[in-house]
Amino acid sequence: PSCCRRGWRGGRRPRRLVTPDPAERTPIETLSAGYLAAQAVLGCVLWAAWAGSPTVRSWFELVTERHAVMDAFVFADLAIGVGGSALGAWGIARRAGWVVPVVAFTAGGMVYPTLYLVGWVSFSGTGAATLAIMVPVSTFTTWIAYQAWRRDRAPGFRSSTAGR
Repeated sequence: PSCCRRGWRGGRRPRRLVTPDPAERTPIETLSAGYLAAQAVLGCVLWAAWAGSPTVRSWFELVTERHAVMDAFVFADLAIGVGGSALGAWGIARRAGWVVPVVAFTAGGMVYPTLYLVGWVSFSGTGAATLAIMVPVSTFTTWIAYQAWRRDRAPGFRSSTAGR
């Protein structure tokens, strides 16, 4: 049968384990993985600072009388911002084939609240410090998603998870 000519005999294809060689990583991949890892850690640090210090929180509060306005972002921020960044950093470091949707989803999860904050600051005049944090985060994460997408389409690129 034709399947035998391709080098495997029915069922699942055998897994090829390819360990990524860090020397093969490009500087952009190294920078991207490091940035996303730092973003995940700093996201946790920032939420811990907001939870533990009323002074620090007051600098970023959107509505000082209603803490729930800012608190409403915590679950999405921890899941998408922290979790997505950590998973994206790991995927980029491994040169995983699945990393593009992860970093693209993470970038979208950063851009949406940033645009929300642009409107918030424009209409209310509060939250400028929070917006100041989100603009570079959204910009860098979107750039990383674009670089991962570009890398995936580069001639000759082979992810470490190819064939899995």
